[in-house]
Amino acid sequence: MPVEGFKIHNNSNEIILCSVTLNTKTTPALEIKPFESRDYVPRTGWEDLVVTNKAKDRQMSLWVNRGALSLIHFDGFDKPFRIYNDFRPEPGFVLMNLSSRTIVCFVSNNTNRSQQSLTVTIKPGTSSTFVRSGWEAIGIWSEDEKQRKGVFIDNKKTLIKVDFLGFDEEMVVHDAPEDFILSEHVAEANRISDRSYAQGSSRASLPGGLNASIEKMDKLELACTGKKWSLADHNQIYTLALLINHLNYGLAEPALVVSVTPEWVKVAAFSDEFDSIVVLGFPAKVVDQVAPERTRPTVGSRLLVVNQFDYKTAQQPEPVADITPGPNARPNWTNMHPLVAQYVCDDSLAPKWEERMSHFDDDKWREIWEHWVLYKEKHGENYFRLGAPSRIKAVATSHVDGGLPAYVP
Repeated sequence: MPVEGFKIHNNSNEIILCSVTLNTKTTPALEIKPFESRDYVPRTGWEDLVVTNKAKDRQMSLWVNRGALSLIHFDGFDKPFRIYNDFRPEPGFVLMNLSSRTIVCFVSNNTNRSQQSLTVTIKPGTSSTFVRSGWEAIGIWSEDEKQRKGVFIDNKKTLIKVDFLGFDEEMVVHDAPEDFILSEHVAEANRISDRSYAQGSSRASLPGGLNASIEKMDKLELACTGKKWSLADHNQIYTLALLINHLNYGLAEPALVVSVTPEWVKVAAFSDEFDSIVVLGFPAKVVDQVAPERTRPTVGSRLLVVNQFDYKTAQQPEPVADITPGPNARPNWTNMHPLVAQYVCDDSLAPKWEERMSHFDDDKWREIWEHWVLYKEKHGENYFRLGAPSRIKAVATSHVDGGLPAYVP
């Protein structure tokens, strides 16, 4: 069996201190001189790699799960880590049976003569992997051989996933990720999100059922806060897990574009829990990059938000300053956190958010506009929250000029 863990190579010209957690528990930082290496074994799962200089005023970190021994190059604090062995899996096909019946599968072996082409029985909800490297024929039939389906696919010498949905539906092919490290981090964030939901007790009446687009969130964060995401930092992976949990399991509710200027797109996000709105502001230039079809919306455009809420506490017994509860508000909450689905989710999820929006009748959209009119009378038109995911909880402040952050308390 190969040794599992990490070999850290200091490819810089300064002495570094390096620690790698063991079973997620902190270990002492060990010195690595320039152009020398140190082994950190055994390590068999997710671990946190931290490198500092001797003065301890510079630091880099990486959350990584490589499996077998992996060589990681440190080239300097101004450069990203290089993972020499990215452990790309053997090329092939992972056939996932997402139908309700057991199927029999055959995959030709034109690109892997060392393996026999055998039929494999795949039960519902399970998968089977076929090691192949290129164009192959995939044949599927029912156990009674009355129904058949086939496809000819090129996996481009990568491991791709093929979903079988049923004999009357097309198979869905998922290309291999270009960045396996990023793919692992996102998959781990999804697992954390699901575990958190399973341990919770509250359930939304209309859950969002959505997932986060790192590309879109990265653009929003950079435009609104000047900071980029880094999933090498395990804290940000947990943050991503919280956002995935928010979008998947939070409460889906309506929102309306209420103002569009050369500088800002403003969105009134409604919630039944408060019978009221909060207003989110998005830099217009970044909306052009994240909006569906990269098209800036117009006033009156309908959107979907997914909300989560803060309970009342002794320290915060009343709703925050930019929420004016309506007559039908529920008394449980002090704040709402609206994520605009169209701006933080991949456009491929449009059918999902459109379906959620179909639950709201025309009267509800007119009601949101009426809330906006009252909001403007009370706060003015330039009082809003930044729409970046990290800022949606912060109470609105007044807009001063076109710059960012462009707010005063």
